[in-house]
Amino acid sequence: MNPEPLASPPGVPLAPLTWDDTAAQLAASENYLLSTAAADGRPHVVPVLGLWLDDVLYFNTARSARKARTLAANPRIAATVAGTRADLVVEGTAEVVRQAETLERVAAAFPGKYPWWHPFVSGGEFYDPADTAMSDPRLVFAIAPEVVYAFAKEKGFSATRWRP
Repeated sequence: MNPEPLASPPGVPLAPLTWDDTAAQLAASENYLLSTAAADGRPHVVPVLGLWLDDVLYFNTARSARKARTLAANPRIAATVAGTRADLVVEGTAEVVRQAETLERVAAAFPGKYPWWHPFVSGGEFYDPADTAMSDPRLVFAIAPEVVYAFAKEKGFSATRWRP
């Protein structure tokens, strides 16, 4: 990702944040707020659990959930993360993940971050082990960032933008 300092208060030199710190914050975040827009333009914001792996944000949702329906109609998405040093925004397009290898890698990573959840993969979707009837399949989405913003909260309050 290539940094581009954006702005800072008058008289304060631009101090771009580092990609390493930003990626570490994205990986460590417990919650992500997803913002989508329905076909009629109505906004939809929802918290989700997610994983930042190899510069991609992964999350999952029930196939029948509003998020899944909204993303099917309009896959443009923003994910935000609040932090103590910086607030982050990831913008991109959400794509359903169907590759078995990627799904298995993401499923294997979830318990490391969320020890109480151990999804398994079947038929290109996630399932919760508690769903013994396998009646609630979960789609896995990937957001490969088109742009990432970091808004510093410390001295300088600089903003930095990264593009692939």
